[in-house]
Amino acid sequence: MDIVVLGLVIGMANALLATGLVLIHKANRVINLAHGELGAFTVAMMLSLTRVAHLNYWLALLASLAGTAALAAMIERSVLRRLFRSPRLIMLIATIGVAQLVIVLRLVLPKPRTAGGQSILFGGGLQFPVPFHMKPVVFGRIVLGPAHFMALVAGPLLALGLFLFLRRSSYGIALRAAAENAPRAQLLGIPVRRVSTLAWVLAGLLSGVASVLLAPIIGFTATEAVGLPLLMRGLAAATVARMESVAVAFWVGLGLGVTDQVLFFWLHRSDLTDVVLFIVILAALVPRRARQARTVAAEESSWEMSDPVRPLPIEIASNRGWRALSRGALVGGLAVVAAGPFLLGASATFFVSTVFLVAAVAVSITVLTGWAGQMSIGQWALAGAGGVFGSKLVGSWGWPFWPSLVVAGALGMVLAVAIGLPALRLEGTELAVVTLGFAVVSASWLFDQDWFAGDGFMPKPEYLTTRWYYVAGLAFLAITVAATRALQRSRIGRNTIAVRDNPRQAASLGVGIVATKLTAFAISGAIAAAAGFLWAAGIGLADPSVFPPVRSLSIVAAVVIGGLGSVPGAVLGAFYMLGIPYFGARISPYIGLLSTGFGLLVLLIFLPGGLARMAQAGRDLLARAVTGIDPRRRVDSAPDAPEAAPDAPAAPEEVRA
Repeated sequence: MDIVVLGLVIGMANALLATGLVLIHKANRVINLAHGELGAFTVAMMLSLTRVAHLNYWLALLASLAGTAALAAMIERSVLRRLFRSPRLIMLIATIGVAQLVIVLRLVLPKPRTAGGQSILFGGGLQFPVPFHMKPVVFGRIVLGPAHFMALVAGPLLALGLFLFLRRSSYGIALRAAAENAPRAQLLGIPVRRVSTLAWVLAGLLSGVASVLLAPIIGFTATEAVGLPLLMRGLAAATVARMESVAVAFWVGLGLGVTDQVLFFWLHRSDLTDVVLFIVILAALVPRRARQARTVAAEESSWEMSDPVRPLPIEIASNRGWRALSRGALVGGLAVVAAGPFLLGASATFFVSTVFLVAAVAVSITVLTGWAGQMSIGQWALAGAGGVFGSKLVGSWGWPFWPSLVVAGALGMVLAVAIGLPALRLEGTELAVVTLGFAVVSASWLFDQDWFAGDGFMPKPEYLTTRWYYVAGLAFLAITVAATRALQRSRIGRNTIAVRDNPRQAASLGVGIVATKLTAFAISGAIAAAAGFLWAAGIGLADPSVFPPVRSLSIVAAVVIGGLGSVPGAVLGAFYMLGIPYFGARISPYIGLLSTGFGLLVLLIFLPGGLARMAQAGRDLLARAVTGIDPRRRVDSAPDAPEAAPDAPAAPEEVRA
């Protein structure tokens, strides 16, 4: 019974987080990946007001919740409202940018400092404040303090208030009506967008309260990775509730909290919590078959921004002046890249080498998400699998370096296919939840297992100096780009895009849907794991700290910034996201804002095609100036047909029986 009580305390926070996720999904049909960050922002603000400004607990709590509510409303009005009619997957990616912005806001908040002026992070001897003090109550094997009683009292009261609000108030009824059918609700006079703002405010408050209740019990750090564990706690319960019922999500959250604590006391291992949550998500999602038609339609139209860059007409491509200019630009670009180690210092050369490998991971996301339409936000975990297991091969078992690279790539292929098996039943945002869960489980459990991980260090050959590491990274990226571009032009690539655009018609023409999807997963996983192996070898480390789940979100943002579906765009996006903070900081610290979530949101709102579309526009202008031919008016005479037409998938090489 004592363990059940402690489980209810933890589960109460999980339940509040889950109800907030369900509210936003009912209002916008999107999974808010910034939900945990809003709660972490509330806790960080609370800590600053009580420990730095020395405000009273209740005043600090009101100010923190008000700040979180205002931030949530501003996010909805400035970002989500502008993307209100966009496909749901585009809105999902927008919440990644929102999460990155909230992380920045949280990290810049004042933090308590020692007598010497150094910043203190919670968990290093600094206790999170509680509103009252009492003598601890011993109940069986647990000790209950003020924080536990706060959760047991405040949680049910908030849940009851939310239930009455949704059932009895006019805004609650409007919220439920808008969730059922937004266009019809708008015709009936319901302010759908105002209701959406209200949902975000309520969800932000619920996340903030849940995090404040949880922080004194489990601890809090000011690192950027704290928001994802909070998100996963609520996401598992909300997923079981099908993102539809607030009441079901609340009770499931309580149940998961109890299960978590029972497993902990039974197995005496805290690292299995995320594993249990991941299993719960899989068990809740995979058996499903039918989905609501409006969600399917939104997801099927979500790939309008992933079309490949339009080729030039043959009149321009064969023009003598344009060919000379193109070849000169190519030779000049290759010369600059090859001379990089001689033009840059040792530190900058090493940095660019690592960016080459991150860009290769971005290309792997292009294959999986841009071409196959399988939304993955856990790709950095596959890179981590290659790096961590590679350290086991090279460091612990003494395998040669380059054969270990091949084995690491094969491991990534196997893991990606294993993740892809649920994709045979899941699509869009549901698959994104599964891949995010895999990333969290990998960092918290898999990468710490003795049978999988080495000692945390990744040795490399002595001849792989900084310059030669640059050459190795560049060669790997060049091979990856060349291979994926060739794949895109092949029948496999055309069939993959056809399955993404119209799976039913592709199947009617004999394309193997299952084989096509799993092939995309296998190729993507092999590229990511091999790149992660080389990346870990460069920095010399291969442990969970260098493969955090939050990096997966950043790489997805880079792919979208570059242009989803474009291989050169993925490379450009990776250099944009990583290069601007590194090199731009030497000019102005504000330049780095262009590569954060701010830059992602600006591009999603004003330039959904990404940097690849910008480059295409510049190329067209230059081609017109050189040849006098307008490329936009002569697209019918392009030398290469489009990679795949949404309504006309290419006939496959082998017809599946």
